[in-house]
Amino acid sequence: MRTRIGGVAGCCALAACGGDLFTAKIEGKAWAAEPITINAMAGGVPGGVNIVGAQNADGLNRALTMTLGNIQGLGTYWLGVSADTVGGIGLVGESGAEGSSAVSWITENTGMAGTITITQLDTRVVATFEYVAADEAGGTRSVTDGELDLPLAGTLPPVAEQLGNTLSAKIGGVLYNAASVSTARSGLTMEGLQVSSTTKLDGLSITIADAAAPGDLAIHRTSPIRIILAGKNGGDAMHCCWGNTDADSGKVVVTSITAKRAKGTFSGTLGPKPGSPATTPLEITDGVFDVGIR
Repeated sequence: MRTRIGGVAGCCALAACGGDLFTAKIEGKAWAAEPITINAMAGGVPGGVNIVGAQNADGLNRALTMTLGNIQGLGTYWLGVSADTVGGIGLVGESGAEGSSAVSWITENTGMAGTITITQLDTRVVATFEYVAADEAGGTRSVTDGELDLPLAGTLPPVAEQLGNTLSAKIGGVLYNAASVSTARSGLTMEGLQVSSTTKLDGLSITIADAAAPGDLAIHRTSPIRIILAGKNGGDAMHCCWGNTDADSGKVVVTSITAKRAKGTFSGTLGPKPGSPATTPLEITDGVFDVGIR
């Protein structure tokens, strides 16, 4: 049985107002959206869902917003990603007495600022969530123990085959989940594929000259070119630090590819790029991509 956090003074608890639920802890303090403030709406962008709620208590109005895109069904989605990627962003807003300035915090483009796990998505949206949002000054607001069970207005727009990207890997043993992913047919040949991804701090890209069909493709810098580039801790995040060297090894496995979408896995060891801050090889494991081609 779901535990519901009571509403604020002057407003009935959410559990007593039709069974809707939108609760969390903000910086460890219980928060429950007042029924009059709640809005869960599908629409706007492909696979788009927007969830908003606010609580006014102790002279402070606190609002939570989650904006999702490229959602196609149930599952766990990352927060802290851009519109070209599957997932979304989370926000915290605060304002005090009337006339005071509003302050907001938003999930950073780390690719892993939080998660939302959707267990129902039809006439209602049911989910749990947590995230950390930040402001420009480096301050943060932590949202934990989030739960929602709300009517979903509107219709979830379908996601076209070429939309919605994901790319993840372990880079030097540390999980990397791309916050932004773009793709293009490589300029080397029309059978080529280039996948570029970034987060706030890091980046990883894959260039394949011969991605016309599924197959195992050994990484090397000679024709046909099959390279992985990784950037970390300084420099141009997409073209600094590791990769495109004679010391590179590993493979990219294209598991499926059409004119509009490519899926696959990758792993390998990249040599430090001469003249970059890197001095030792970088190991990449558990790489997975599922990207649209436009």
